[in-house]
Amino acid sequence: MGNVAIREALARGGSVLLVAPTGWGKTRVMLVTAVELARGGHRVGLFAPTLTLLLRKWPELLSLSPPSAILTAGAGQHCVYRWSYPQRHCQRCSLRRQPPEGFQPPPVATFEDLLRTTPEDVCSYWAQEAILHRYLIVLAHYGRMQKLLPLLHYVLIDEAHELFLPHMASLPLAEIADLLGADPGELSSVAVIKELAEASLAAPLDPAREDRLVMLLQMLRRTCWIEEDLLTCMDTYAMPQGRPIFAATATPPPGFPPPGWEVVEIKPERKPKAYIITDVSFYYPDYHGAALLLWLIRRRFSNRRIAVFAVSSLRRVLETNLPPGVELCRRGLFDAWGKMRVGVDMPEYDIAVVFWPALHVSARRRLRAEGRDPSVAELVQGVQLAGRILRPRPGEAPEDVPQRRIIVFADARFSRYIDYLSHHFELEELSP
Repeated sequence: MGNVAIREALARGGSVLLVAPTGWGKTRVMLVTAVELARGGHRVGLFAPTLTLLLRKWPELLSLSPPSAILTAGAGQHCVYRWSYPQRHCQRCSLRRQPPEGFQPPPVATFEDLLRTTPEDVCSYWAQEAILHRYLIVLAHYGRMQKLLPLLHYVLIDEAHELFLPHMASLPLAEIADLLGADPGELSSVAVIKELAEASLAAPLDPAREDRLVMLLQMLRRTCWIEEDLLTCMDTYAMPQGRPIFAATATPPPGFPPPGWEVVEIKPERKPKAYIITDVSFYYPDYHGAALLLWLIRRRFSNRRIAVFAVSSLRRVLETNLPPGVELCRRGLFDAWGKMRVGVDMPEYDIAVVFWPALHVSARRRLRAEGRDPSVAELVQGVQLAGRILRPRPGEAPEDVPQRRIIVFADARFSRYIDYLSHHFELEELSP
């Protein structure tokens, strides 16, 4: 099925899922489809998990000469005070919310262009919201999807698997204690943190501290827990309803798409090599065997650069006992469950070792309450982490990648989904 067939399926009111290997060019197909629909007079929304990912794809969209396009951002990117939740402070701001009559923004613009071209006495965020109907292609991150949906004829979703995964943010308890003026030892539960934050917010505050407290309370509205001196809060996204959807991903979750969707699958000529270690399972806090396992993998695959993906509690155990040439993908470079998991490629590594990215019990309970299988989220996340090393290096052909890169799924729990994994990898069992 080519671009024409995809557009025809969308025109019939149907939805399409494009499944293709990492680095195949799914986003390019999506951008071409968006431009062709826009030239037909349709308003198209193109959504990605993060604003950073959209900024990276913006030059590629411009190369296709779209009739009109805008890359939007939330109010936090526009606010001149750089508040995290600026609408809370709008009553303090003297900038106007409506652009003057005759205001003509660029036909192809990003939120940064609006910051430069909006009149000085007008808030660029409210100007952006007022002129969205003038654009045929609207780019935004997932968090703005429901707000923009009424404006759109078609919805295009890149990295669609992200809608099925939990989205997490963490804060160190020491940083929260400093904000609340408390001792870290006092922060024994989420309820205590919430009570102290509400009490602190009731007192007179400078705007900067007030905004940080509001951000903390917004986090606490989600599903939260304390683990390893971190407060972690989780949220989830949902697939939009009521519009034809063109979605793309390298790793669709088991059971997706639902009946009625058309599926376009591009199968690789050669699958990358992957091993499953079925003899061991790692559970917190019994993680110390993981370090020994890495030494055995290092011995088997000598002289190769190895990247290790693990959740926060396992990272803390491993970081002091890693063999030479084995590098832990740590916070700041790559957080397995954080915002950096999408759009980060690591082709400089030869081997990826993926431990089962077990979720906290509170996160699993939240997913089950929403009718989602938490094990599926963990499985898809594991495959996505493996894919971070599978993009070609400069000068390397895509068909050369499976010959040089190796994935190791280092936990028996991966073996439950052997059929799903064999769809993406050439599998072999590995004994530690």
